[in-house]
Amino acid sequence: MPVYIRKNVNFTPPSIDKFPLEDDEDYITDPDQLVDRLPQPYRMIDKVLKLWYDEVWEIIEKRENERLEESRKIRPPQYECSTQMKSHGRACCVCDSVDGRYIFIGLPRGLAAVDVLTQEKMATWEEDSVDIHYIKAYLIGVQVYLIVTIDDMGFARLLIFGGDKFYFVKILNEFQEGGTKLNISKCEASRNGDYLGAVYENPETAEVWLEVYKLPRDAWLHELESVLAQTKKEEKTEEDQTTETAATTDQDAPTPQNEGDPPPAAPQDDSHGEKHVPKLSPTSVVMKLKPPPSMSELRQKGNTSSSVYSACQKVDTGEVIGTGVNHILTPSHKEMRKEVFAHLHDNLIDYLPKEDELESLEDVNFHFMTAGRLVPIGLEQQSQIETDDELKRLPTTIAVWWKGSTHVMQYSLLKQHKDFEVKPDLVWPYTSPVTASAVSDDTSLLAVGFENGNLVLWDRYLGIQRGVVNILDRVKIAQLTFLDPSICPQNLDDYQPYRTKASAYLLILCDNGALYVTMTGPGLELDPICISPQVEKENDIFTMVQPVPGIQDLLITVLKSGKVQIRDSLQGTVLCEPILPKSHELMAPWDPVVAVGAMGQILFLKGNNKDYGEDEGGDQAECAGALFVYQIRSFPSLDSYMSRKRDKVNQTVHAKIENRIEALMKERIAQQGLRKSRMQERWGNLKEEIWSILQYRDHAEKKADNRPEVHYKHVRNFSQTPGSMGWSPFFQK
Repeated sequence: MPVYIRKNVNFTPPSIDKFPLEDDEDYITDPDQLVDRLPQPYRMIDKVLKLWYDEVWEIIEKRENERLEESRKIRPPQYECSTQMKSHGRACCVCDSVDGRYIFIGLPRGLAAVDVLTQEKMATWEEDSVDIHYIKAYLIGVQVYLIVTIDDMGFARLLIFGGDKFYFVKILNEFQEGGTKLNISKCEASRNGDYLGAVYENPETAEVWLEVYKLPRDAWLHELESVLAQTKKEEKTEEDQTTETAATTDQDAPTPQNEGDPPPAAPQDDSHGEKHVPKLSPTSVVMKLKPPPSMSELRQKGNTSSSVYSACQKVDTGEVIGTGVNHILTPSHKEMRKEVFAHLHDNLIDYLPKEDELESLEDVNFHFMTAGRLVPIGLEQQSQIETDDELKRLPTTIAVWWKGSTHVMQYSLLKQHKDFEVKPDLVWPYTSPVTASAVSDDTSLLAVGFENGNLVLWDRYLGIQRGVVNILDRVKIAQLTFLDPSICPQNLDDYQPYRTKASAYLLILCDNGALYVTMTGPGLELDPICISPQVEKENDIFTMVQPVPGIQDLLITVLKSGKVQIRDSLQGTVLCEPILPKSHELMAPWDPVVAVGAMGQILFLKGNNKDYGEDEGGDQAECAGALFVYQIRSFPSLDSYMSRKRDKVNQTVHAKIENRIEALMKERIAQQGLRKSRMQERWGNLKEEIWSILQYRDHAEKKADNRPEVHYKHVRNFSQTPGSMGWSPFFQK
C-alpha cells in the first residue's frame, strides 16, 4: 500500500516555553486526588454524611453562641411568693376591684370575694355546674361592685357585691325551652356601670350581633341600701334577744346530764340567707347592632326593589366614589349572567385565580364614651351638664368596629330606636382594616390602630384629629393602652398661663412582639420610641401587657414561655421577675390568670402543679394548683418607684372664662414685682431711642441741604412733571 510523504518538511521539536501550565485540580498538586473517586452508591453516602456534618456543626455553633450571649446578659432579680392560697387552687379567672379592696375569683362552682390585704374569704356565691371563665368588676357605688361573668357554656350573669354579700341579678341569655341556645362571647360594661354591651352568637345559623343594655344603676343602689338597712336592724334585734336569753339562762339552775351525752344542738335558721333577697329593677335593651355585610356579599346581592322606579331611586348619581352596589341589576339577572359566562368559558374556569376567603366578622370591639364634639349637635344635650369629676359623666355614645372592617361607627345611646334598626350617627372610614383601639379613662382621646402599622389619634373633646403616626411598616398593631397622664410632662403654651391640652403616653404592642411608646400631646411632636425590640423566638412573644393599677410607671408583662416580668413603662427594662415554685408552672401562659390588688401593692398569680394529673379528683382537687401572692411593695428593685409621688392630671382640660381670667390676673399680679425694673429699663432705652431719632433727623436735614436745586423753566404745565413732592410747585422757593 503506497504511503504519501510530504517532501521538504523539517521536524521542529516543541519549545520548552510553550508547555501548558499545570492545572490546580491536578492530582499532583491536590493530595486528596491521589485517592481514586468512590464508586456509587458510596459516593452519594459520602456527600450526605458531609452535608449532615456541616448542618450539625452550624447548629452547634448557633447554640453555643446563644448560650454565650445568655450568660453575658444581666439577669433581673427574681422574687418568690410570700403566701399560697391553696383553697383556691381551682381558680379559673381572677380580677381586682377598681378601688383595690377585693379580688374576685371565678371557681368551678361559683364566685368568691377575698380581701386583698388579709387574703380572707369575705363572701361566696355558689351554683352547680357553673364554671366561671371570665370575670370583670365595675365600681357603681361606695364599696358596691357590678360583677360580669361568663361561664364555660357561654352564659353571661350579672351580680352585685355589696355589704360583704353577693346578690344575683339576672342571666342575659337565659335558655328557654323550645328556643335556640345563644352564646355570649364578650360582655363589657361602661366605667360606672350605666350601660352594658354583650356579643351574642347563634351556633346554628352562625349569626353574630351586639346588644346594648341600659342598667338601672341608681335604682339598684337605692334597693340595696334599703335591704342592707333592714338586715342591720334585724341583726341588732337578734343580738338583743340573744343577750336577754343568755341572762335568763344564767339565772336558772343547770340541768344535770350524763358525761357521755352530747350537748344540746343550737337551733339553726337556714332561711336567713334567703330572707332578704332584693327584687332588683330589670335592665332594658337600647339597641341591637348587626355586622355590616362584606363587599362580596353586597356585589352578589343585587337590587331587590320590586319596581323599576324604586330601583332607580337607589342608584347613585355618580358624583361621589361609593361601593358600587347601588345599581338596577336584579339578583336573577346577575345569576343568569353568571350561568352564561360559565357556559361560554367552561374550559377556562379552572384556570381562574381562586378568590381568597374573607374572615368572618366574628369579633366586635366597642367603647362607651361620654359627650364630645364629634357627634352632630342635638344628640348629647342631656349629658352636657359638667361635673366636678369627669370620670362620673354619663356615656352618650358607643364606638363600634368589627373584625376585618375598615371603618369605625359611632352610635348615640340617647336616641329612641325602633325595631332595633340602628344607623350610625358618625362613620370614620379608613384605607386599612382596623386591628386595635383604645380610649382614655375619661374617653376624651380615641386611638385607632391599623393593619398597615399606622395609628390615628382623635381628640373627641375638641372634635379634632391630633395626628397620624406610622409605627412600623407592614406590621399589624395588636394592642393600644393609654398610660396615666401624671407620668407625662405637661408643657404650657407660650402665651396662655393655663393648660389648653393634656399630654399622655400611649403604649403600642405590635404583632411581631415589639413595644412602642408615643406621646399624645398637641401635634404628636415625638416619634414612637421602641422600648422592646422585635422578638426572635416564639416563646418571647407577649401574651399580656398591662399597666400596674396605682403605679403607672410599671408594666406587668407575661411571655408565652410562662415568665412574668415587671418592666419600666417608658424604658422597657425588666426590673424583676416574680417566679413560681419549681413544682408549679403558670396556668395557661397564652391567657394567664393575673391580678393586681391594693392599688399596685400585691400581685396574684395562678400556678398549676406539674405533677398533678387530670385524672385525679375528689379531695386531691385542691392539689391541682394554688393562687400565689406576692408583696410588690417588698421588692427592693422597685423601692424608687414605690416612693414616687405624682399629682393627678386630668386628660380633659376645660378652661372656663372665669378660670382663664383668674389665671391671667394671677400672672399679672406675680409680674408686678418686676414692674419697677422694667420701667427703669424702658426709660433708659427711651433716652437712647430719642438720641437715635434726633441723629437721624439731623442727617436727613443735611442730606436735603446738599441736594442740588432743579429748575423747570421749559415746563408749562406742572401736572406733567413727575409726581414727587420735591418737584411740586408748592415746595419751590
